[in-house]
Amino acid sequence: MERNYNFKQNPEEPGSEDIRQRMDFDALLREFEAQPAVKTTGGARIRRLIYFSTAAAAAVALLLWVPFLGGNNPLSPEDYFAQQDFVHIPLPQQELQVPFTAQVVSDAHKGGVIDYPSGSRLVIPAAAFMNDRGRLVGGEVAIHYRELHDYIDFFVSGIPLAYDSVGMQRYLTSAGMVEVYAEQNGNRLKMAPGKAIQVELRSEVVVKDYFSLPKYHVYQLDTASRTWQYSNVDMLQFVEEDLITGGTNTPQQRWQRELGNLEQEYEKALQDLQMDFPLPSAPVAPTQANGNRPTLELDFAQGALALDPASDLQPEDLAYLHAGTIWEIAPESPEVDPRAFRVSWETVKLRRLNTQRFELTLQHRDNEETLIVAPVLLGANYQQAMANYQGELATYDAMVTLREEEVSSERERLQTEFVARKEALKESLEQEFQSQPGELRRQVVNRFVVSEFGVWNCAQTIDAPSTVHGIQYRTEGGQAIENTTAYVVNREYNTIFRYLASSTAPIGIEPATDNLLWVVNEKGTISRVELKQLHDDGAELVLETVTPPAKTNADLRKALEF
Repeated sequence: MERNYNFKQNPEEPGSEDIRQRMDFDALLREFEAQPAVKTTGGARIRRLIYFSTAAAAAVALLLWVPFLGGNNPLSPEDYFAQQDFVHIPLPQQELQVPFTAQVVSDAHKGGVIDYPSGSRLVIPAAAFMNDRGRLVGGEVAIHYRELHDYIDFFVSGIPLAYDSVGMQRYLTSAGMVEVYAEQNGNRLKMAPGKAIQVELRSEVVVKDYFSLPKYHVYQLDTASRTWQYSNVDMLQFVEEDLITGGTNTPQQRWQRELGNLEQEYEKALQDLQMDFPLPSAPVAPTQANGNRPTLELDFAQGALALDPASDLQPEDLAYLHAGTIWEIAPESPEVDPRAFRVSWETVKLRRLNTQRFELTLQHRDNEETLIVAPVLLGANYQQAMANYQGELATYDAMVTLREEEVSSERERLQTEFVARKEALKESLEQEFQSQPGELRRQVVNRFVVSEFGVWNCAQTIDAPSTVHGIQYRTEGGQAIENTTAYVVNREYNTIFRYLASSTAPIGIEPATDNLLWVVNEKGTISRVELKQLHDDGAELVLETVTPPAKTNADLRKALEF
């Protein structure tokens, strides 16, 4: 008997909705139980049970088939990375990670300053932290902090550096990142509204021109939206290192040495300028007597009372005092023995404390009395002294204005001369800087503020490299490498590019430069290859397995050198 089985050699692939419906076993059971019972022999009942079991088996078969559907429809790079954690740590061994440093702020209500061995600094404001209930916390708070500076740090941290710029993927080349958070008694804290930690991150950057400050910006890693968010401008500043000592005579050393000489000459010229045009003496405003304080009449100018030779002042030093000046005992003076007013004092020692206060020591062969006094005037003497002072002040102001005009003109001349000599020094060394082998690097301080805990990056945006397709990845043993992350770095930028290592996915490198590509398999084994150029149409990359496996961060750095 002929049987028409109607075999389908290429059955249509089930859609996601078909699979979902067949996975609902409860609905299938309810459908079976809702059918009317049929009074038949046991054979019919057995056939119904067999039918149900066959349907369930079909659903299970579909479940087993689903993971392999991607064989004909491989994942796109977008889908591949979307399935991973945004911060995907490829090697979880603690020994490979950049450790956090924990420093304690003794009183969170007061804030504090934390200095790190790297030269970096955090300035913590007062009342900056709150707990998960939104309440400000005081007492000891542990600040956990780490810095990420190069592609090894970026790789082990798992932090991606792709940046979505108006729908176009770019990358961030970094001058350094920080990750910071705070805890109290093991519980994470948040930044209080309106508070921000001031960061001074010491790092090193590649510069094209030794004398021109590069421009960087600050970005915050947003793990919720899986992207970097622009924050602000990086207030970058060069750090002049002490490179003068040592036996070599590099352009950097000559620049610092000769610039130091120029700056010293400039500062001395400014000091000489101040001495050539001294400020006139300012008149002292008269002070009216309080009326409730005891006073003394001491006539030094006419010689009625002799000044002790040990005094800091002589009668001519008091010539600025107005006629009719008397001496009022200041409130801060020690208490005066009333009998002192009945003594005929023989000499007086006077020491100036400031323009309005003097230390007065009344001397007699038997005893002495020390007071704090102030020169004051009464009635008409005060009015006349004030009129004289106004005239003297107008004359003084005119003299100061004239002096400032003369000094300002000479100061501008000195500054113009200094800038010209500095630029000439730059030009004389610029060619030597450019002809030095290797990259030109400078130490910098990145200044910015963080208003939330997390990862912050001082960076520039760069275009993603041009990509090629159809690359075949293999180990040196001939095993195909497919559907894993390929990490690419080059010497031009301080970043790390991530791609899907797949023959159907694009990959990019910077052509005509040194590039390093590596992958990590499920066992944590690293395979790598150095390259300068890639071509389409089935080009093959043979990656060499790193042996022995890296056990420390230093091992990893050595394994990924290029």
